Amino acid sequence: MPHLNTLRKAITRLVEWGAGALYLLTMLFVLVLAGLLAKGVILHLVRATSYASLVSLLNPVLTIMMLAELLHTIAWAIRTHHLPLRPLLALVFIAILRHAVVMASTTRLDSRDALATLIGLVVLSLLLAKTPARDAD
Repeated sequence: MPHLNTLRKAITRLVEWGAGALYLLTMLFVLVLAGLLAKGVILHLVRATSYASLVSLLNPVLTIMMLAELLHTIAWAIRTHHLPLRPLLALVFIAILRHAVVMASTTRLDSRDALATLIGLVVLSLLLAKTPARDAD
């Protein structure tokens, strides 16, 4: 039986090391992507010609924010062995906001989809405001 306990500890360490390495690689990827995005945003802002082109910039920015929030939530969950509610709600809020930006640049805003998106943003805003701080990190 002592051999099984040693094997279990070795496997646990290997899994923790692998998760840490994967998290580090993902963080590096997101940082590189954020740097490239910042460069593109600055170049685009210098040459911006219309409101639609500025709105289209929000899509990749919100995508980076979603990735960062997701990584933060995963790191928090791994560290505390508890999945917090508030960061997940914030992630969904950013996703719906990103959907609204994409919809604003591609479709009409007087559609049912736009109304559903607006209602979703309002409901999530209320949920985030009412969520107790103990569920936050």
